[in-house]
Parts: sequence; structure tokens; C-alpha cells
Amino acid sequence: MDTAAAATQAHVTPATIRTWCRHNVIAAIKTAGRWIIDTASLAARIAIGAMRARKQAPMALDLTATYTADLPGGGPVTITPTIKRRTRNGENLISVTGIVPLLAEKIDTITDLGDRLHAVTVLQRATIVITDLADTDWDDAPQARDSGQLRTTYSGDIPQVTIADVLDLAAQLRTQLAA
Repeated sequence: MDTAAAATQAHVTPATIRTWCRHNVIAAIKTAGRWIIDTASLAARIAIGAMRARKQAPMALDLTATYTADLPGGGPVTITPTIKRRTRNGENLISVTGIVPLLAEKIDTITDLGDRLHAVTVLQRATIVITDLADTDWDDAPQARDSGQLRTTYSGDIPQVTIADVLDLAAQLRTQLAA
């Protein structure tokens, strides 16, 4: 098979086929200044390109992580995520409090100590609620996603931690806790 036919079959340019030949990516012999390509080798190379890349599983959240901070008016406080499950009127609810350790990377980017302590205080009080029933009352709420199946009490007071960040965390928690 010549380079033009191989390029057509592989959906690449003839220059790419010549490069593959020079680098022994496909089996080929140069005869009279032209590449003669082995069809089985080309088919194997095309099959490699058609394979789907493995999807890497997202990293699991460490639900036992802790975050320690010296909050004003008291000594050091250690914050750990708390997960509570309950059922109300056939609706399964998961409440997550103490989300500070789960957002520690974002909090640690805050350089001013006062702003960081404020962020810890606000996020320490924030709650994530995950439910299995959609509620259209939550469709336009900025603090909810998926028709209220993911929602938070956090109102976005901290520029480094957006409501979207907290709702992304809620989505990750929903996936992890469902497993």
C-alpha cells in the first residue's frame, strides 16, 4: 500500500504516514524512493488510535481529614467533616457539615491570616445537603444544582471559594457516598 492510500485509510496526512514509516511506528519498506506499507501494521496502528483512553477515576475525598485553626476568641479548633443520613417523607437526605478540610486547598491560598480565619469560620458553619428527590422550587436558586438535589447554605462570601466550588464538592460527595 502506498502513502496516499494509507493516509486515506488512517484519516491522516501522507506526511504523517511517512513520519510513521521513518520512526518504525508502522512496518514499511522504502523501495525506489517510495514507502510500501504493510497493511496489517497500519491496521494495528489505526486500532491503537481508535481505542478509548481510560477514564481516570476522580480522587476520593478523605472524609476523615481534619483542619486545625486558631479562631479568635478561643484556642485551636479542629474541624472534621460530619455526615448525617436521614429519611423524611420518603426522601433520603445526606447533610454534610464541617466542610473546611474538604476545601483546605482553596482556603490555604488565602494569604491574609484574618481573611483565612474568616473563611474557616464561614465554611465551618456551612452545610451541604444531598437529596435523591428533585424539587423545582430550587431550579433558579444560586445555592442549588440539579433541581435542588445538591444545595448548600454557603452564600459565597469568600472570593477564593465560590458557591460553584462548594456545589462541585457536593457533586463529588454524592458520587462517593453513593458507591
